[in-house]
Amino acid sequence: MRRTLNKTSIRKNKYCSMASEFFVWRYSTKNYLFVIKLLFLLFIFFSPCCKAPNPPDDPDSPVAVDSLGVSIVSVNFTAEKDASLIVIRTNKDWTATESADWLSLSATSGNKNTGILIGAMKNDGFPRETTVTIVAGDKTSQIKVTQAGASKVVYTVNNVQFNMIYVEGGQFTMGSSDQSTFGLPHQVKLANFYISETEITNELWKAVKGNLPYTDHSETDKPNYPLSETVWNDIVNSFIPSLNTATGKIFRLPTEAEWEYAALGGKDTHNYKYAGGNTLDDIAWYQTNAANTKHNVKDKLPNELGIYDMSGNVNEWCSDWYDDYYGWPIVNQTITIPDLQTNPTGPGSGTKKVVRGGSIENEEFWGFSYCNVKYRSGINPTGYDTYPGNSTVFFMSKNTGFRLVISL
Repeated sequence: MRRTLNKTSIRKNKYCSMASEFFVWRYSTKNYLFVIKLLFLLFIFFSPCCKAPNPPDDPDSPVAVDSLGVSIVSVNFTAEKDASLIVIRTNKDWTATESADWLSLSATSGNKNTGILIGAMKNDGFPRETTVTIVAGDKTSQIKVTQAGASKVVYTVNNVQFNMIYVEGGQFTMGSSDQSTFGLPHQVKLANFYISETEITNELWKAVKGNLPYTDHSETDKPNYPLSETVWNDIVNSFIPSLNTATGKIFRLPTEAEWEYAALGGKDTHNYKYAGGNTLDDIAWYQTNAANTKHNVKDKLPNELGIYDMSGNVNEWCSDWYDDYYGWPIVNQTITIPDLQTNPTGPGSGTKKVVRGGSIENEEFWGFSYCNVKYRSGINPTGYDTYPGNSTVFFMSKNTGFRLVISL
């Protein structure tokens, strides 16, 4: 798609009763017949006559006496406790092995055709995968077993817990033509990921770093306030590495595309203009109701995915460099919008980092607010920046915080 940019923007009688009784009799009879047929088939399947004969003298015989087969080659479990029946077809003794402590087998060995159950424990963590290996004679067959991850994963750092919410990936329209500050609409496809249930709090930052970043006041008595006055460079170069070391996981800032998709509610989206609804007061702390101060996270309603405060309270850093047109090249005031971007990470360089979500200092005018899930802005990663037309440098990230992501 090509777009030329200008300089300004971009449903009662006896017989019926008899008929009804006859119908019921026929229906019941059909049920009995079905059960009899089913039992007969099961008898035939497991009886010796259905099993393969001993090895024939004719080497060209179509009967593969030493073949090994399983009814399915892959099993996909939910995150809850789950099980699946596997039928092993063979003419020999067999063994089955698995190495995952979350998986169990109703039998690990048998003789000829056998049905066994593969069971999985409830998964409270990330998606997981393993293999069940079945051996009969010189034949081997493997069953790939996968289990979905929990919708919420809990981590603890120095006795402080924080939750990560599962976001099923998908394709969506990023940006909007409603406002020039929303970015041009384009198609984006994202992989699955986990994102923080809330903005990172004072409590978690202190648990990781030992102290809070505030220089002119203290918030040690407000552990559930979202952290603010943050610097992108400090988050990426200091906090995240320390958190990764403490948890053994790889956390990072969300890309701008991941942030917008999660704020919209992912595959469960109702396409609200704010994260969780169209009435800002229900889901966000902003200038009208915040009294110029931050508030505890999770005090307002969550969005479709159970994520809080993606509109209001504090702005949130993303990993991307900011650019009006996402870093797409512009030639002679014409830009070619990609048909589809997969897991985009933004421009390769820039001077500002993307900031999304709005904060307590943002108001709603005539239905518009910086708290809109589509609104885009950027701040220098040092936190210090200038306003357009003003050369004075200000600390621009006073009301800016962040949340984290884990890739899958």
